[in-house]
Amino acid sequence: MKVNLECIPCYLKQALSALKQTSLSQEKKKQLLLQLAPLVAELRDDCTPAENSSYILHRLIELSEINDPFATAKRISNRQAQRLEPYLGNLLRTAEDPLEEAIKISVAGNVVDLGIQEDYDLQASLKQALSVPFARFDYNQFQEVLNKAEKVLVLGDNSGEIVFDKFLVAEISGRQKQVFYSVKSAPILNDATLVDAEEVGMTRIARVITTGSNFLGVVPEYCSPEFLKHFKDADLIISKGQANYETLEGTELAGTKTFFLLKAKCPVVATHLGVELGELVFLQNKPVQNDFDTYF
Repeated sequence: MKVNLECIPCYLKQALSALKQTSLSQEKKKQLLLQLAPLVAELRDDCTPAENSSYILHRLIELSEINDPFATAKRISNRQAQRLEPYLGNLLRTAEDPLEEAIKISVAGNVVDLGIQEDYDLQASLKQALSVPFARFDYNQFQEVLNKAEKVLVLGDNSGEIVFDKFLVAEISGRQKQVFYSVKSAPILNDATLVDAEEVGMTRIARVITTGSNFLGVVPEYCSPEFLKHFKDADLIISKGQANYETLEGTELAGTKTFFLLKAKCPVVATHLGVELGELVFLQNKPVQNDFDTYF
Protein backbone atom coordinates (compact mmCIF):
# COMPACT_ATOMS: atom_id res chain seq x y z
CA MET A 1 0.00 0.00 0.00
CA LYS A 2 1.56 3.26 -1.13
CA VAL A 3 1.37 6.76 0.32
CA ASN A 4 -1.77 8.85 -0.07
CA LEU A 5 -1.95 12.62 0.40
CA GLU A 6 -3.92 12.04 3.58
CA CYS A 7 -0.96 10.13 5.05
CA ILE A 8 1.29 13.21 5.13
CA PRO A 9 -0.20 15.00 8.17
CA CYS A 10 -0.39 11.67 9.99
CA TYR A 11 3.40 11.40 10.11
CA LEU A 12 3.58 14.38 12.45
CA LYS A 13 0.39 13.31 14.22
CA GLN A 14 2.06 10.04 15.22
CA ALA A 15 5.13 11.94 16.41
CA LEU A 16 2.85 14.16 18.47
CA SER A 17 1.16 11.12 20.00
CA ALA A 18 4.59 9.92 21.13
CA LEU A 19 5.50 13.33 22.52
CA LYS A 20 2.27 13.44 24.53
CA GLN A 21 3.52 10.40 26.44
CA THR A 22 6.57 12.33 27.68
CA SER A 23 7.06 14.90 30.43
CA LEU A 24 8.78 17.34 28.07
CA SER A 25 7.63 20.95 28.20
CA GLN A 26 5.20 22.25 25.61
CA GLU A 27 7.94 24.44 24.17
CA LYS A 28 10.29 21.46 23.79
CA LYS A 29 7.56 19.41 22.12
CA LYS A 30 6.92 22.25 19.70
CA GLN A 31 10.63 22.54 18.89
CA LEU A 32 10.86 18.82 18.17
CA LEU A 33 7.83 18.87 15.87
CA LEU A 34 9.28 21.83 13.97
CA GLN A 35 12.55 19.94 13.58
CA LEU A 36 10.68 16.94 12.20
CA ALA A 37 8.49 18.90 9.77
CA PRO A 38 11.18 19.40 7.07
CA LEU A 39 11.86 15.65 7.05
CA VAL A 40 8.32 14.97 5.85
CA ALA A 41 9.15 16.61 2.51
CA GLU A 42 12.03 14.16 2.06
CA LEU A 43 9.91 11.03 2.47
CA ARG A 44 9.43 8.89 -0.62
CA ASP A 45 6.06 8.46 -2.28
CA ASP A 46 6.91 4.89 -3.30
CA CYS A 47 7.26 3.78 0.32
CA THR A 48 4.39 2.56 2.46
CA PRO A 49 2.83 4.90 5.02
CA ALA A 50 4.12 2.69 7.84
CA GLU A 51 7.69 2.82 6.57
CA ASN A 52 7.62 6.61 6.23
CA SER A 53 6.12 6.98 9.70
CA SER A 54 8.95 4.85 11.05
CA TYR A 55 11.59 7.21 9.65
CA ILE A 56 9.94 10.16 11.41
CA LEU A 57 9.59 8.27 14.69
CA HIS A 58 13.20 7.05 14.59
CA ARG A 59 14.36 10.63 14.13
CA LEU A 60 12.18 11.72 17.04
CA ILE A 61 13.89 9.17 19.28
CA GLU A 62 17.27 10.55 18.24
CA LEU A 63 16.29 14.18 18.81
CA SER A 64 14.43 13.67 22.08
CA GLU A 65 16.80 11.02 23.47
CA ILE A 66 13.72 9.21 24.79
CA ASN A 67 13.91 5.61 23.66
CA ASP A 68 10.46 4.42 24.70
CA PRO A 69 7.91 7.18 25.38
CA PHE A 70 5.09 4.61 25.55
CA ALA A 71 6.79 2.45 28.21
CA THR A 72 4.33 3.32 30.98
CA ALA A 73 1.28 3.13 28.70
CA LYS A 74 2.38 -0.29 27.49
CA ARG A 75 2.70 -1.65 31.01
CA ILE A 76 -0.76 -0.33 31.87
CA SER A 77 -2.36 -1.82 28.75
CA ASN A 78 -0.74 -5.21 29.40
CA ARG A 79 -1.97 -5.18 32.98
CA GLN A 80 -5.50 -4.19 31.97
CA ALA A 81 -5.66 -6.89 29.31
CA GLN A 82 -4.37 -9.56 31.68
CA ARG A 83 -7.25 -8.86 34.05
CA LEU A 84 -9.60 -9.97 31.27
CA GLU A 85 -7.93 -13.35 30.68
CA PRO A 86 -10.34 -15.38 32.88
CA TYR A 87 -13.33 -13.80 31.11
CA LEU A 88 -11.83 -14.41 27.67
CA GLY A 89 -10.90 -17.97 28.55
CA ASN A 90 -14.49 -18.70 29.52
CA LEU A 91 -15.74 -17.24 26.23
CA LEU A 92 -13.45 -19.58 24.34
CA ARG A 93 -14.41 -22.67 26.37
CA THR A 94 -18.11 -22.11 25.75
CA ALA A 95 -17.83 -21.08 22.09
CA GLU A 96 -19.57 -23.12 19.40
CA ASP A 97 -16.53 -22.62 17.16
CA PRO A 98 -13.45 -21.94 19.34
CA LEU A 99 -11.22 -21.07 16.39
CA GLU A 100 -13.60 -18.42 15.09
CA GLU A 101 -14.04 -17.09 18.63
CA ALA A 102 -10.25 -16.91 19.08
CA ILE A 103 -9.99 -14.81 15.91
CA LYS A 104 -12.68 -12.46 17.24
CA ILE A 105 -10.90 -12.19 20.59
CA SER A 106 -7.60 -11.44 18.87
CA VAL A 107 -8.99 -8.56 16.82
CA ALA A 108 -10.98 -7.28 19.81
CA GLY A 109 -7.64 -6.44 21.39
CA ASN A 110 -7.14 -3.97 18.56
CA VAL A 111 -10.59 -2.45 19.04
CA VAL A 112 -10.84 -1.73 22.78
CA ASP A 113 -9.13 1.31 24.28
CA LEU A 114 -6.34 -0.12 26.40
CA GLY A 115 -3.98 2.07 28.39
CA ILE A 116 -6.47 4.78 29.35
CA GLN A 117 -7.77 5.57 32.84
CA GLU A 118 -7.83 2.69 35.30
CA ASP A 119 -11.55 3.09 36.13
CA TYR A 120 -12.52 2.62 32.47
CA ASP A 121 -15.09 -0.19 32.05
CA LEU A 122 -12.92 -2.38 29.88
CA GLN A 123 -15.12 -5.47 30.07
CA ALA A 124 -18.13 -3.53 28.76
CA SER A 125 -16.00 -2.17 25.94
CA LEU A 126 -14.77 -5.68 25.18
CA LYS A 127 -18.31 -7.08 25.02
CA GLN A 128 -19.18 -4.37 22.54
CA ALA A 129 -16.07 -5.10 20.47
CA LEU A 130 -16.83 -8.82 20.34
CA SER A 131 -20.35 -8.13 19.06
CA VAL A 132 -19.11 -6.22 16.00
CA PRO A 133 -19.41 -8.33 12.80
CA PHE A 134 -16.64 -8.56 10.23
CA ALA A 135 -17.10 -6.60 7.02
CA ARG A 136 -14.86 -9.11 5.24
CA PHE A 137 -14.24 -12.56 6.70
CA ASP A 138 -12.20 -15.09 4.71
CA TYR A 139 -12.69 -17.77 7.35
CA ASN A 140 -13.25 -20.70 5.00
CA GLN A 141 -10.07 -19.90 3.09
CA PHE A 142 -8.22 -19.58 6.38
CA GLN A 143 -9.38 -23.00 7.55
CA GLU A 144 -8.19 -24.57 4.30
CA VAL A 145 -4.70 -23.12 4.68
CA LEU A 146 -4.56 -23.89 8.42
CA ASN A 147 -5.54 -27.53 7.94
CA LYS A 148 -2.53 -28.08 5.66
CA ALA A 149 -0.10 -25.94 7.66
CA GLU A 150 2.60 -27.17 10.02
CA LYS A 151 4.32 -23.89 10.86
CA VAL A 152 2.27 -20.77 11.67
CA LEU A 153 3.65 -17.26 12.16
CA VAL A 154 1.61 -14.57 13.90
CA LEU A 155 2.82 -11.02 13.28
CA GLY A 156 2.09 -9.18 16.51
CA ASP A 157 0.92 -5.60 16.75
CA ASN A 158 0.52 -3.69 20.01
CA SER A 159 1.11 -4.16 23.71
CA GLY A 160 -2.10 -5.10 25.53
CA GLU A 161 -3.40 -6.59 22.30
CA ILE A 162 -0.71 -9.27 22.64
CA VAL A 163 -2.68 -10.71 25.58
CA PHE A 164 -5.70 -11.24 23.32
CA ASP A 165 -3.46 -12.90 20.75
CA LYS A 166 -2.52 -15.56 23.29
CA PHE A 167 -5.95 -17.16 22.88
CA LEU A 168 -5.53 -17.44 19.11
CA VAL A 169 -1.99 -18.78 19.51
CA ALA A 170 -3.14 -21.37 22.05
CA GLU A 171 -6.08 -22.46 19.89
CA ILE A 172 -3.82 -22.99 16.88
CA SER A 173 -1.14 -24.72 18.95
CA GLY A 174 -3.79 -27.11 20.23
CA ARG A 175 -4.28 -28.25 16.65
CA GLN A 176 -0.73 -29.64 16.62
CA LYS A 177 0.77 -26.65 14.81
CA GLN A 178 4.14 -25.06 15.52
CA VAL A 179 3.39 -21.41 16.31
CA PHE A 180 5.84 -18.51 16.13
CA TYR A 181 4.96 -14.99 17.28
CA SER A 182 6.90 -11.93 16.13
CA VAL A 183 7.48 -8.67 18.00
CA LYS A 184 9.62 -5.60 17.36
CA SER A 185 13.32 -5.64 18.25
CA ALA A 186 13.13 -2.22 19.90
CA PRO A 187 10.38 0.23 20.90
CA ILE A 188 8.31 2.18 18.40
CA LEU A 189 4.95 3.70 19.39
CA ASN A 190 3.10 1.11 21.49
CA ASP A 191 4.14 -1.90 19.41
CA ALA A 192 4.87 -5.06 21.38
CA THR A 193 8.50 -6.00 22.03
CA LEU A 194 10.13 -9.00 23.68
CA VAL A 195 9.63 -7.27 27.04
CA ASP A 196 5.86 -7.34 26.48
CA ALA A 197 5.90 -10.94 25.27
CA GLU A 198 7.70 -12.04 28.42
CA GLU A 199 5.54 -9.87 30.67
CA VAL A 200 2.25 -11.35 29.47
CA GLY A 201 3.42 -14.95 29.09
CA MET A 202 3.45 -15.22 25.30
CA THR A 203 6.92 -16.77 25.53
CA ARG A 204 5.41 -19.72 27.40
CA ILE A 205 3.00 -20.72 24.63
CA ALA A 206 4.79 -19.74 21.40
CA ARG A 207 8.29 -19.33 20.11
CA VAL A 208 8.70 -15.55 20.16
CA ILE A 209 10.99 -14.02 17.56
CA THR A 210 11.78 -10.41 16.65
CA THR A 211 11.54 -8.79 13.25
CA GLY A 212 15.12 -7.58 13.61
CA SER A 213 14.07 -3.93 13.50
CA ASN A 214 11.74 -1.37 15.04
CA PHE A 215 10.00 -0.37 11.83
CA LEU A 216 6.22 -0.27 11.90
CA GLY A 217 4.89 -3.28 10.04
CA VAL A 218 7.28 -5.54 8.12
CA VAL A 219 9.83 -3.70 5.97
CA PRO A 220 11.88 -6.60 4.54
CA GLU A 221 15.10 -4.69 3.82
CA TYR A 222 15.35 -3.82 7.51
CA CYS A 223 14.31 -7.22 8.88
CA SER A 224 16.84 -9.77 10.09
CA PRO A 225 17.75 -12.78 7.93
CA GLU A 226 16.46 -15.04 10.71
CA PHE A 227 13.04 -13.38 10.68
CA LEU A 228 12.81 -13.48 6.89
CA LYS A 229 13.63 -17.19 6.94
CA HIS A 230 10.84 -17.82 9.44
CA PHE A 231 8.54 -15.74 7.22
CA LYS A 232 9.49 -17.76 4.15
CA ASP A 233 9.20 -21.11 5.91
CA ALA A 234 5.80 -20.43 7.50
CA ASP A 235 2.88 -22.26 5.91
CA LEU A 236 0.41 -19.73 7.32
CA ILE A 237 0.85 -16.13 8.47
CA ILE A 238 -1.65 -14.14 10.53
CA SER A 239 -0.85 -10.45 10.19
CA LYS A 240 -2.24 -8.20 12.94
CA GLY A 241 -2.99 -4.50 12.60
CA GLN A 242 -2.78 -1.71 10.04
CA ALA A 243 0.99 -1.30 9.78
CA ASN A 244 1.51 -4.95 8.87
CA TYR A 245 -1.28 -4.61 6.32
CA GLU A 246 0.22 -1.46 4.81
CA THR A 247 3.64 -3.05 4.36
CA LEU A 248 2.61 -6.54 3.21
CA GLU A 249 -0.69 -6.37 1.32
CA GLY A 250 -0.47 -7.38 -2.31
CA THR A 251 3.12 -8.61 -2.04
CA GLU A 252 4.48 -11.92 -3.26
CA LEU A 253 6.45 -11.99 -0.03
CA ALA A 254 3.20 -12.37 1.90
CA GLY A 255 1.66 -14.66 -0.73
CA THR A 256 -1.74 -16.27 -0.37
CA LYS A 257 -0.66 -17.85 2.93
CA THR A 258 -1.08 -14.49 4.72
CA PHE A 259 -4.32 -13.37 6.35
CA PHE A 260 -4.76 -9.80 7.58
CA LEU A 261 -6.67 -9.30 10.82
CA LEU A 262 -7.38 -5.68 11.68
CA LYS A 263 -9.73 -2.80 12.30
CA ALA A 264 -9.71 -0.12 9.59
CA LYS A 265 -8.74 2.82 11.78
CA CYS A 266 -8.01 5.39 9.09
CA PRO A 267 -9.94 6.47 5.97
CA VAL A 268 -7.10 5.61 3.59
CA VAL A 269 -6.81 2.03 4.84
CA ALA A 270 -10.60 1.64 4.94
CA THR A 271 -10.90 2.76 1.31
CA HIS A 272 -8.06 0.46 0.29
CA LEU A 273 -9.82 -2.46 1.98
CA GLY A 274 -13.18 -1.53 0.49
CA VAL A 275 -14.85 -1.19 3.89
CA GLU A 276 -16.21 1.59 6.07
CA LEU A 277 -14.04 3.37 8.62
CA GLY A 278 -13.92 1.34 11.84
CA GLU A 279 -14.99 -1.96 10.31
CA LEU A 280 -13.21 -5.26 10.95
CA VAL A 281 -11.60 -7.47 8.33
CA PHE A 282 -10.05 -10.93 8.19
CA LEU A 283 -8.74 -11.00 4.66
CA GLN A 284 -6.56 -13.33 2.61
CA ASN A 285 -3.74 -11.58 0.76
CA LYS A 286 -3.87 -11.41 -3.02
CA PRO A 287 -0.34 -10.95 -4.41
CA VAL A 288 0.10 -8.35 -7.15
CA GLN A 289 3.77 -7.42 -6.72
CA ASN A 290 6.60 -9.72 -7.76
CA ASP A 291 8.99 -8.96 -4.93
CA PHE A 292 9.59 -12.37 -3.36
CA ASP A 293 13.01 -13.07 -4.88
CA THR A 294 14.29 -9.66 -3.77
CA TYR A 295 14.71 -10.80 -0.18
CA PHE A 296 15.65 -14.49 -0.55
